[in-house]
Amino acid sequence: MEKQDKENVGLMPIIVEYLRHWKFIVCSGIISLILGILYLVIYPKTYETMARIQVRENNDMMSTGSFGLGEAAGMMKSFGLGGLASKAGISIDDEISTLYSSTLMSDMVTQLGLYVEYKKPYIFWFSMYGEEPVQVTCDPGTLANLEESIKFKISVTANGDIQIITKTKNESHKFLFDSFPAVVDVKQGRFTITGNPASKETSFKINAEVSPPSWVAEMLSDEINIEDYSNTSNMIEFTFRDHQRQRAKDILNTLITLYNKDAYSYKKRIGDSSLDFLRGRIESVTTGLSDIEQKIEIYKTANQLTDVMFDIQYYAEYMRDLKIKIIEQEVQTTLIDELDAFIKKPENKYALIPAVFTSASDMEMGPVSLYNVTLLDRERMLKSATPENPSVINLNMQVDKLRESVFQMIESSNAAAMKIRKNLEEQEKQLISRRSSVPAQERVYVDYKRQQEIFQGVYLILLQKQEEIALSIGQDIEKAKLIDAAFIKKKPVQPRKIYAAIGIVLLTFIISVSRLFMKSIYLSMKEEFKRTS
Repeated sequence: MEKQDKENVGLMPIIVEYLRHWKFIVCSGIISLILGILYLVIYPKTYETMARIQVRENNDMMSTGSFGLGEAAGMMKSFGLGGLASKAGISIDDEISTLYSSTLMSDMVTQLGLYVEYKKPYIFWFSMYGEEPVQVTCDPGTLANLEESIKFKISVTANGDIQIITKTKNESHKFLFDSFPAVVDVKQGRFTITGNPASKETSFKINAEVSPPSWVAEMLSDEINIEDYSNTSNMIEFTFRDHQRQRAKDILNTLITLYNKDAYSYKKRIGDSSLDFLRGRIESVTTGLSDIEQKIEIYKTANQLTDVMFDIQYYAEYMRDLKIKIIEQEVQTTLIDELDAFIKKPENKYALIPAVFTSASDMEMGPVSLYNVTLLDRERMLKSATPENPSVINLNMQVDKLRESVFQMIESSNAAAMKIRKNLEEQEKQLISRRSSVPAQERVYVDYKRQQEIFQGVYLILLQKQEEIALSIGQDIEKAKLIDAAFIKKKPVQPRKIYAAIGIVLLTFIISVSRLFMKSIYLSMKEEFKRTS
């Protein structure tokens, strides 16, 4: 208690000493108040822009149903011959990484022309968007090869004389023109300056800085906040702060639009690959079907067979179930052989395996599905890395291992199918031998007819799958469902009156205390100097 009283007695002289200089404190407060008012008046109002999307699971392209061939379709599903749609769910973290990718951000910057920043002279904190009196553009080649920023100082007089000064780190140039458009050729490339028809200014000065789109994209990726709405939903929320409200809305809306276009391009590439595969198989099956139908016609004519199906009706009753099973095995073997031939071609080493065997209920990742997913990861990595990159090399090794597992699975599945088919054919032979009264012509006809039905089954399946994929590609279904288009919140986030008030109080306190503290030190040093001298 006594110690606390001593501290209070010691602080009182200091407080009283400071209060004696109240005039200086008031002056400091006035200065701080003026600075706070200038902050509120001069600093541009900054608003927060928000948008929300829902990421859809892209299962509608390659998972429109199974072949409807009973046990054959079930064995296909267990074999894993499915498309990318067999992956259950989506990864919101992967989608957010895609939205933050440099490629997507750079495309957005290029489309909106954000690689050019317009500012009026002596105003460093406020950039223009939409109301600039001139527009600086360049061709895609110049923009792609741009490796440094280039500044333009543009002056237009009332009589129409135009002066343009370009400046980089190492050089500057001056150009004179008498009208727009003005074409400027510098070391970095060709730039075109045109007047903005929406601007009514006739004489003005403006500064423009052209930067590589990747630089602007890197800056925006730090300023745009993209996060999942919750851990249990597929919602993604965007927030961005900017003093130009229209620019903020355009940035978020364009980013979402480009994200949808990028997702559709991947979907279309997989679909196109599958369609090419199907067209080739359909052409081959059509040729085989035509040949077997011609053989049937020749055989029936040579043996004077009119209504064979009526003659062998009693035989068909016993053979129906067995024939269906044999057809299923023939279809399965044919399709597996076609796929085996496709993936063993050297030119298809890194090609996506066509997703022509997908089932909507196939929720497990088969070897072919894992192989396709790894190929897409490798392709996406190559967009931002070289083939010598360790990550790309690692993905190449994964692709090679997965390809071997696909070969092994095809071999084992084909062997199993052949074994089942052989057992069924043995049963068929036993039934045929029991029906010795069936003429030899009819037995040959049954074999021909079965071959015809096999080709017809394969043809209808491939044709149906081709139509499903073509319809899916043509569907205008966006991966990101727009829940809330970019909108501006009501209250600005900067400048804030509370920040100004806190700054005024702190600045007044710091100026006053610093000045009085320095004065007391000065007086103490002065007295000490007199005493020692």
